[in-house]
Amino acid sequence: MDWNQIMDVKIRSYQYHSKMSQLIQSFINQKCNSGYPYNSSAQILSCFDKMLVDNFPEATTITPEIINAWVNYKPNEHQNSLLRRISPIRQLSKYISGLGIDCFVVPGHIPQKQIKYEAHIYTKEELISFFKIVDNLSDSKGSPYKKYVAPVIFRLYYLCGMRLSEAINLKLEDVNFNAGYLLVQEAKGWKERKVYLSDELISMLKEYNQIISFLLPERKYFFPTNTGDKKIGKATIDNWFREISVIAFKDIPLVGNKRRIHDFRHTFATERLSRWVEDGIDINQMYPFFSRYLGHTHYADTDYYIQLVPAFYSTFNSLMTDTNNTVLPEVSDDDKE
Repeated sequence: MDWNQIMDVKIRSYQYHSKMSQLIQSFINQKCNSGYPYNSSAQILSCFDKMLVDNFPEATTITPEIINAWVNYKPNEHQNSLLRRISPIRQLSKYISGLGIDCFVVPGHIPQKQIKYEAHIYTKEELISFFKIVDNLSDSKGSPYKKYVAPVIFRLYYLCGMRLSEAINLKLEDVNFNAGYLLVQEAKGWKERKVYLSDELISMLKEYNQIISFLLPERKYFFPTNTGDKKIGKATIDNWFREISVIAFKDIPLVGNKRRIHDFRHTFATERLSRWVEDGIDINQMYPFFSRYLGHTHYADTDYYIQLVPAFYSTFNSLMTDTNNTVLPEVSDDDKE
């Protein structure tokens, strides 16, 4: 794959019908041309456009009344969901104002500050129990490929710190078995980044790929649906996680916050930082590379994990080696070829 292919981010197309449709489309085009994946925000803007058509059909710019209606568009909405809905509209209002058009720019205090979810750092016991269940899944009528997909995709979340959507969005051409990395496209703030894998994990991905390629030879996505024509859905992975968690954690008391898929990423990051501290490695030297590996555009996002390390330092002593050796199954010499 050449550089032009790598940088060719596919943006889903939405239709806009309000009198602000041209402004919305030109704003989205500017974002895409600047290298930002804007699919989710484009979807939010399509909902905003629909509200304009229904309630403000003559509006040609953003007004306080429009923002008030948008804020109250979904009653009883969680603060974080509201923040996600407001952010693209604030950016749009700044864009319109920058064009010299009279426009109400959404203030930064609307809505209130995002509620930060506290991470649940998985213990060694939790991880071993979880992956023991994952590796022994039986055939499922509704999800016939679950027993093949789950062991691999959940390891990408824990052993590579990938986001939920990043693993789901992987296409066949994004997996480079020879060079040993995944090309993560349309990640937050990046067009692409490389996530390098251990030899054991590469072997596991190869074995999985051989099986799924035989069952679904026409698939485009690395983790497909049952029919092979689409990528597996977030809801499916969430359901699997809940089903597995009920069994894996039934005898393990919950300490701290609720367990989530995203906490595999938190656990990966804090384990890695803790290991560097233990090994006497200068974190400041590793920081830029680690931040890029995680797909962060700002170091402040990576700083979050620094705050977690001291509190869990004793918990993570020797966790990386012991747990990873248990989580990753033994690979025969034949599988490595």
